[in-house]
Amino acid sequence: MIDYYLCKHKFSDSEKESYHAVVTHTEGVDQKRFVKMLSETLNINEGEAKNVISGMGTAAKSLLSQGWSFKIEGLGAFSLSITGSFTGPDAPFNSANNKIAVRFLADKELNTAAQSASLNRLHGVEHGPIVDSVEDKLTETVNEKLTPGHGVQIRGKDIKIIGTDSAVGIHLIDESGNGITVPSGDILENGPTKLLFICPPLSAGEYTLQITTQYKQSTPRTYSFTPSLTVT
Repeated sequence: MIDYYLCKHKFSDSEKESYHAVVTHTEGVDQKRFVKMLSETLNINEGEAKNVISGMGTAAKSLLSQGWSFKIEGLGAFSLSITGSFTGPDAPFNSANNKIAVRFLADKELNTAAQSASLNRLHGVEHGPIVDSVEDKLTETVNEKLTPGHGVQIRGKDIKIIGTDSAVGIHLIDESGNGITVPSGDILENGPTKLLFICPPLSAGEYTLQITTQYKQSTPRTYSFTPSLTVT
């Protein structure tokens, strides 16, 4: 079931109003469900299922690092592209302006399956955290990396970390679904549209950033940032 609420959006060039849907998430639940379903599908235990997922991730990273595109039947195709402009037909790749981006195109069957998900609109909710970008201050890369011991800047809407619920905070979720919470003392700037914190000690791997807050609401709301963040 997809839990979502509607958030008002105002167009800058007119007085017309519309709403967009914000999907809520529960920390670690989605990953645990996937592991459980995979173990049942393959008739293996959950530890073995985690190893399968980890192995797929390792193989995918290896192929992509060598410049290969590939497709996983039933899921979709992964490919690489180069973003940014070049100054001329013979201009070299410039890491300051150009980036190598990973693209994912879901299979038709996957999209069709998603359309059958049931929906649950949460009523009485007008606000929730929304993360727009995550910048690693050491490397100055956006939506790509995390560097333990260095600053991380989050930009978004209604992301101020406030509330008494135990889930409130900035969380970094590893590939196994284990969460690491940023200590409150390491949050250097805490505002509605900007957060700045010191990245905690993290092992190498891929992480999902989640924000949980009671800002403007009594019920804690969580936003999971979609691009994975890499610690090398």
